[in-house]
Amino acid sequence: MEELITVGKITKNQGNKGELRVNPLTDDLRRFEFLDKVILVSPDKAEQIEKFVEDIWLHKKFVIFKLEGIDDIGEALKYRNYIVKIKQEDLLPLAEDEFYVDELIDLTVILPNEKELGQVINIVDTGGTDILIVEGFGKEYMIPMSKQYIKKIDLEDDVIYIEPVQGILDL
Repeated sequence: MEELITVGKITKNQGNKGELRVNPLTDDLRRFEFLDKVILVSPDKAEQIEKFVEDIWLHKKFVIFKLEGIDDIGEALKYRNYIVKIKQEDLLPLAEDEFYVDELIDLTVILPNEKELGQVINIVDTGGTDILIVEGFGKEYMIPMSKQYIKKIDLEDDVIYIEPVQGILDL
């Protein structure tokens, strides 16, 4: 099965002609302008639909999609909470030290003493420094994605090495 990369989530319709408002999961919204098609995945993951992109534009902090075959509010509302994914081949290259969210989910977080802290289960976009949500053994941790805390991300070995400041893991 081909690997798909999450790039956003549909939050609602935009206007009355079938446009979809998408909350992007990237720092660079211009990446969307190069997409010819996307895959919409239902919240329960039971349905995957490939749609051609007719138009894309930016509105505030959202990306607005006009997709083939979605031409009115009623049709657009069916896709609320669907995840927008693209094929790996459609990814634009990232700058050094940039990663796609999907690449970091499920990575193991390692402390300086080589002890395992847990697995990355989510990344929260705060508008500033993103936060890694790590599910540890009976506890969740919030680790800022800054060079102060993240020492190395090794995608080949599926690990993230961190050096937390004293007390941050006790919060």
